[in-house]
Amino acid sequence: MTMNTKLLVIGLDSFDSSLARQWTDEGRLPHLTAFESRAVAAPVHNPPGFESGSVWASFAFGADPGRHGFHDHVRRFDSASYETSVHDPADNPATAIWDRLEAAGKRAIVIDAVVPPNLRTPNGIRVIDWAAHAPSDGTATLKLKTWPPALRETIERDYGADPLGGKMCDSHRPRSSEEQAGFRDALVRRVAMKTSLLKDLIAREPWDFCFASYSEAHCAGHHCWHLNDPGHEEHYPAVAAAVGNPLRDVYEALDRAVGDIVAHAGDDVGVMIFMSHGIETGYTGVRLLDRILARLDGELNETRNASLSTARQVWRSLPQPMRRLLSPARARFAQSVYREGFLPHRERRLCFEVFCNERTSGIRINLAGREAHGIVQPGAEFDALCARLKRQLLDIHNEETGEPLVLDVVRTSDAYEGAGIAQLPDLLVTWNRAAPIRRVWSAELGRMHHPHPSIRTGDHRPDGLLLASMPNATARRLNAPINVIDLAPSIAALFNVETVGFQGRTLDALTGGP
Repeated sequence: MTMNTKLLVIGLDSFDSSLARQWTDEGRLPHLTAFESRAVAAPVHNPPGFESGSVWASFAFGADPGRHGFHDHVRRFDSASYETSVHDPADNPATAIWDRLEAAGKRAIVIDAVVPPNLRTPNGIRVIDWAAHAPSDGTATLKLKTWPPALRETIERDYGADPLGGKMCDSHRPRSSEEQAGFRDALVRRVAMKTSLLKDLIAREPWDFCFASYSEAHCAGHHCWHLNDPGHEEHYPAVAAAVGNPLRDVYEALDRAVGDIVAHAGDDVGVMIFMSHGIETGYTGVRLLDRILARLDGELNETRNASLSTARQVWRSLPQPMRRLLSPARARFAQSVYREGFLPHRERRLCFEVFCNERTSGIRINLAGREAHGIVQPGAEFDALCARLKRQLLDIHNEETGEPLVLDVVRTSDAYEGAGIAQLPDLLVTWNRAAPIRRVWSAELGRMHHPHPSIRTGDHRPDGLLLASMPNATARRLNAPINVIDLAPSIAALFNVETVGFQGRTLDALTGGP
């Protein structure tokens, strides 16, 4: 089957399929329930260890992180400076599905793609960083960009600015009843604004392919999870009684948006709804790992760390006006010393933590011939260090529960291959998230506390769900998961566009096969 009409892809970023099932069974998501009844439904397998930071790149490029190198949204490790840099869309390692379609003469509308597309396009519309989860430039502030450029003024005039003020959700960290209610209401307004824009664009513009991502379940999952989970350490019954379940409210708003958009698009338009990955309790050892590595290798200056802890306490005690006055200086200090909570002087260490995601942390080996000041020699020395780290990490326990701190340690090269591996951590450390991580212990490590717990109460779990209602396709549920890297080549095949170069394969269930 090839498309002789249009294809609309709605990305529900971090819209948890288990929560969706629970709330559809309760009758709270009627539009998704109705859509699923006439769709191909399939669980989606995302790249292990890199799920939340690479799922959208893997969708767009039809390849896994071993090929495209994305593991932390748009940020990457720079082996020359030992700092974090930002992916430039001009340097994308592959051609995104929307660009492939346009090169074949199709016209694409792309709104808030989580992997930012090239802004300029000869044959389409782009909206970047309007109501996204994380800015495409790696900062904490969204800066709306559009193609054509005049569309920006139209959006701001007719649909409005981001109700969250253009700030990444981590900047808000809502906890009180008033903060939670305001955060939820802003996310619900976001959903309505984007739905209005999307409906208007698909009605008035010529197009063949349209992709629009909604980030609101992602933001609500990070900062409203504790009110959905009575077992969470930050679940406050008084706040839950006052505001209800903001996470569920956001899911219901997205359900209404799906129903509105699908009805507006018409019966002859193919529609895919991709729930990219899920959400669960956000306990994590991110940033603790860096201190563990440093202590195991005798590189951690405990006196210096105590001084930094004191400095943090002093900062928190300052009045808000003084904090605002001193913020620029603190930001410069944080960039050079804290490195977002990671230890400095990476170039002097055998290995160090690099941010991957909060479910799975990354370890980068300071490898000679790859890093600018590499210490560890490739081959036997590298292998021995990886083996030692795995043994030591698996031996550490959560002191409060007695359970292992780490569920698994995997060498990236054992799971992936390709040119993108040079951009990835060398080891993936998956945390045991059964309980808060505050104090840890092992015979080699001794005791250590966690100085940088996450400000998020919910964080990601790995896999997603696809619902696809295609012209002439038979509604059914696939029991075996499909791979996220198979979606782009399947979309290309629907439009009879060449699929050579994709790592993924075409899926018969989407393209009309048996």
